[in-house]
Order: sequence, then C-alpha cells, then structure tokens
Amino acid sequence: MDLVTLITGSGSGIGRAVAMRFSEAGNPVVVNDIHQVNGEKVLSEIQARGGRGLFVPADVSDVDQVRALFKTVLDTFGRLDVLVNNAGVPGAFSFIADMPDETWHRTLAVHLTGAFYCMREALRTMMKAGNGRIINIASIAGLNGTAGSAEYAAAKAGIINLTKTCAKEAGPFRITANAIAPGMVGTPTNLSLQEKESPFIKTAVNGTPTGRMTDPAEIAELCLFLASPGASNLTGQVIALDGGAGVSMSMDDFMREYLTRKGLRRE
Repeated sequence: MDLVTLITGSGSGIGRAVAMRFSEAGNPVVVNDIHQVNGEKVLSEIQARGGRGLFVPADVSDVDQVRALFKTVLDTFGRLDVLVNNAGVPGAFSFIADMPDETWHRTLAVHLTGAFYCMREALRTMMKAGNGRIINIASIAGLNGTAGSAEYAAAKAGIINLTKTCAKEAGPFRITANAIAPGMVGTPTNLSLQEKESPFIKTAVNGTPTGRMTDPAEIAELCLFLASPGASNLTGQVIALDGGAGVSMSMDDFMREYLTRKGLRRE
C-alpha cells in the first residue's frame, strides 16, 4: 500500500530530498513549508516526475495552523501513514551568556514545540488506524551539545527524548518512532559555503572521519527505510548519520575560538 507521507519544512534542503525520495518510491507526499514559493516549487517537481502530492503552507509553531494542516491531509487522503518532522529555523551563533531571548524562544518553538504539535496530531489519527511511522530529524548536537548553538542543541535533545517517549507510548498501536541525527549536511547553503572555502565548513569536514558532509539524499534514503516493512520493529532509536563526526570535538573548538575573537564572551 502506498504510504501517505507528510514532511514538514520540505520546501528545501533535507525536507525536499525526503519528499522527492518518497514520491519516487510511489508514495503520495504532503509538502509543508512556511514559504509558499518554495513549497509550490517542490510540489511542481514532484508532479513533473509523475508523482502525487499536495502542498499545505503552515507554521508548525502555531497550533491552529498545525491542526488545519492535518485536517487538510485527512480530508484529502483519508489517512496519514508517515510523519517526518523536519521543520526548523536557522539561528545566530552565540554563547549562552549572550543569547537573546528571541533566539531561544523561536528555535524551541519551531524545532521542539512544532515537532510536538505535529506528533500529537499524527498520533491521534495513527492510533485509530493501528499503524504509523514517525521520523524526527534531530542532530548530533542533540546528543553531544554544541558550542555556540545551545538553543539548537537543547531543541534537538528535546526531540530525541520526545521520540523515545513516543516509542514507549505508541508501540502497542503498531506505531514506531525514531530519530535521525545528522552531522554537517551538504545542503545548497553549506555547499555554497564550502565552495567559498568557509573555515566553518572546512573545520566540520576535517573533523569528520569520512571527510565529507552527509548528502541530503542519504538522509532521505534512511527515512524511507524507517518507513518500510523492514523497520516495523525498529523504534525508539536515534541513528547518527554523521560520518563519525560525533566523536570529534573540532567544531566546538572552532566555535569557541570564533566567538571569542568576535568579542561575544562576557567578561
């Protein structure tokens, strides 16, 4: 049976790659993004390749918009089989002591609260169906912390814990919940920075045992596996897809030196 799949934040980057891969595998895909132009572009790409899809704009940090999103999905397809929580926002680097309230609140609102809102709605329909897959995009920052991005690391750590709790609660309903924790990912933005010889990207790559960033397509392939019959008894897991970067401290060293040079540390 085709899997009706909703991917939040799928107007670009990792989310786009996941949407395209699920569509290529013959699944109806619900593209969600806060940016109308980006979301419609991805849907057009899916349809141009013969895929089925739907674009629903929504800010996942707004509970009313999330409820409307899920209502549209169910009104259109009658069910939801797979939820991929991917939506996120970029944040400015800073030490904890210098972090603005807005940076903290906005990051947690989109990454963590947004994931919670979507998981709650998904579970309500999946539990009735007695089947479902929830896949959360976390980060190795959520496993290890990360200098200069405490709000991001905290949000991703929360997602990891939420994933494990969900696995415990939803298992009896044949619903699995897993998280993928990427390291540095070769998104268009990061690839552009790499071409410009960004010291940030260079440090990340040099500190990764495989010597490269993770391709978004690799994350998409893992998502597809987690939604497959072969992963039906795999739940509550955090899979670090990071080329071994999680065992390295190079990025923390870089960020501490970088932020200190910028004079952001409070004496």
